[in-house]
Amino acid sequence: MRTAQRKFGLMTTENKKAFTQYSLSEELIKALETIGFTHSTEVQNLTIDPILEGKDIFAQAETGSGKTGSFAIPLIERILQKGLDQSHSHTVVLSPTRELAQQTHKTFNDIGNSLGIMSNCLIGGENIEKQKDLLEKLPHVLVATPGRLCDLIKQKFVSLKDCQAIVFDEADRLFDMGFKKEIEYILNSIPDSRQLIMVSATSNMDVLRTAYKFKSSPIELKLNEDSLLVDHIDHSLAMVSREEKMPLLVKTLRDHEDTYAIIFCNTQIQTHLVAEWLKDMGFRAEPISGGLAQNKRTKLMERFRSKDITILVCTDVAARGLDIKDVNLVINYELPQEAANYVHRIGRTGRAGKSGRAISLCAHEDCENLDAIYELIGSKIPKIDLKDEDFATDITARPYIDSKTLKVVERNNKGNSREKTRARSPKEKEGRQQMSEQNTEQNHGPAEKKPLTEFLPFVPSASSGPDSREFVYTTTSTKDLEKSALGYFRINDPELLDIKVLKTGMPKFFFFGPRKTTYSVQLKAIYKKLLLPFIIEIIKIARLRLFARVSFKNNNIRVSFDGPDEGLLLRNHKELLRSFEYLIKTYMLRKIRLPKDVRLEVISVNERNSRSDNKMRNPQRNQRDNRNKLNGDRRRRYEMSEEEIIAMAEEMKNKLLETKEPVSFKPLNSGQRRIVHQYFSDYENISTNSIGEGRLKKIEIELRS
Repeated sequence: MRTAQRKFGLMTTENKKAFTQYSLSEELIKALETIGFTHSTEVQNLTIDPILEGKDIFAQAETGSGKTGSFAIPLIERILQKGLDQSHSHTVVLSPTRELAQQTHKTFNDIGNSLGIMSNCLIGGENIEKQKDLLEKLPHVLVATPGRLCDLIKQKFVSLKDCQAIVFDEADRLFDMGFKKEIEYILNSIPDSRQLIMVSATSNMDVLRTAYKFKSSPIELKLNEDSLLVDHIDHSLAMVSREEKMPLLVKTLRDHEDTYAIIFCNTQIQTHLVAEWLKDMGFRAEPISGGLAQNKRTKLMERFRSKDITILVCTDVAARGLDIKDVNLVINYELPQEAANYVHRIGRTGRAGKSGRAISLCAHEDCENLDAIYELIGSKIPKIDLKDEDFATDITARPYIDSKTLKVVERNNKGNSREKTRARSPKEKEGRQQMSEQNTEQNHGPAEKKPLTEFLPFVPSASSGPDSREFVYTTTSTKDLEKSALGYFRINDPELLDIKVLKTGMPKFFFFGPRKTTYSVQLKAIYKKLLLPFIIEIIKIARLRLFARVSFKNNNIRVSFDGPDEGLLLRNHKELLRSFEYLIKTYMLRKIRLPKDVRLEVISVNERNSRSDNKMRNPQRNQRDNRNKLNGDRRRRYEMSEEEIIAMAEEMKNKLLETKEPVSFKPLNSGQRRIVHQYFSDYENISTNSIGEGRLKKIEIELRS
């Protein structure tokens, strides 16, 4: 297998050539000039000749380098050379996302329309009957997502027996998103004599293994292999707390000239939350995620390209391949969980030789993703030195997003949610702004003083079905069932799911194919796994220094609390302790069907020990003293100052350098782990990794190889 360096030499800007220097027809050169294309980019210079020669290639180049043109231009030339009347031959381009497919389709149309070359876009979420009608016109190019193309092949509306070439656009993403089976099905429908073209910004061994499996040995063409990042993107890292993210984001957007930005989040609900929050602050922002219908996503992208909206908040659905001109700012509101997505995200700015800026907001929960990103890009991200004036102080109240509809909901006095049905009047906005200003902290960031129930994890309401403790779902995929059920119940542990088959349907294609099955899903009464994450979340939101335990014995569920703030639970006639009991009981009743003989007991450990001591006196005193000693040790660990944590980190670093073996810290809470991660972020030869489950985790440090 040969690389670009062997065959073509190292590419620089001096290697760019005018399209007139390639073996391209005059009519194609005129069509390119019409849309402003006169010279090739570096990656196009690498790929045009080998594609024209009919060779299989794997081209790896940085984001924004012109990869779409690198295969579109030579493939159009090959179609022209073979003749437009070859009605049954196709060129197929597979895209991982619908948006990228639409953009690639537009590129083929922009170049090929005047040449008589027809292109069809076949994607999910749009009317398949209309797509079938378009296929009757016998297009030359099919740009498709794998799922929709497979459906059309199986329904015999597409035949690829005369396919001349197939392209894997953003090849690594196609496999990362789980399209391997669909891709292999499509390749089995295409003759082995076809040309295979694969392009991507990062590599993936599954891509090359699949190529070898289907009798292809592609030439590897790698551009700027030592650097995945475009040189003229200024990317930086802001170390902040979770509460500081929105104040810093707002101030950054206000200070940035002519803001035309993309903001990335990791989940759909966070995407819609950030967008709605920014809209409340007066920004022209909109969310785009997989939770929106395709026609809405298409319209939003059109509005963003026309700058009707200037801030697009999105999940990684928009991180791959989209070529949006003039985006001058990218912000990672959350660091991506996959390191490769960092490259693709910040590559949305600094395109076509223009400069761009990318800022990543890193809270302690994001720190665990940093090492993988550093390893991928081969360097650390420069950190921003933040000051108080870098944070906005007029942040409005955080909106509440319904996890099912992804729409803003408001709460009435009874604590129930209802969707917004009208826009706020100026007077309402002014009143809301005044309330927000009263809640603003003296430093940076808002102190949101909402009721605790505002922050509780989503609990299905009675309106969601006959019994919200049961989830009924029809699907052909058990993976899809598990994912949907976890989302419905808002839990992360699949072991809690009790799945039963209600009805088994007919095969999808009458005699063969997956069967549509209707399932009933309820939650198992594993009380510790069900309740502990919920209780920990309440403790974190309320910022209480408490430890919680859940046990079940003799039909008695016992939730016990201890820790530095244990005394708060017993104040005002145990008002806070009774509140915990009410919240836990309500949560359980809405999640599972409780047997009538099961009881719930919510206690304070020290209060219980005190009662036991009064009853049993001396025989239990040693046990109580041991418990108090253990609690004292926990309090001391919880109340460690930043200086003590840094001193401990320094001691562990010295031990690591002396022994050369991995060293583990004792269990730390999230705030303490953040200090440790930040401390070692300045040491390029030391990596950190959090180990364990729950609120307290160990940190292991080791020398990089």
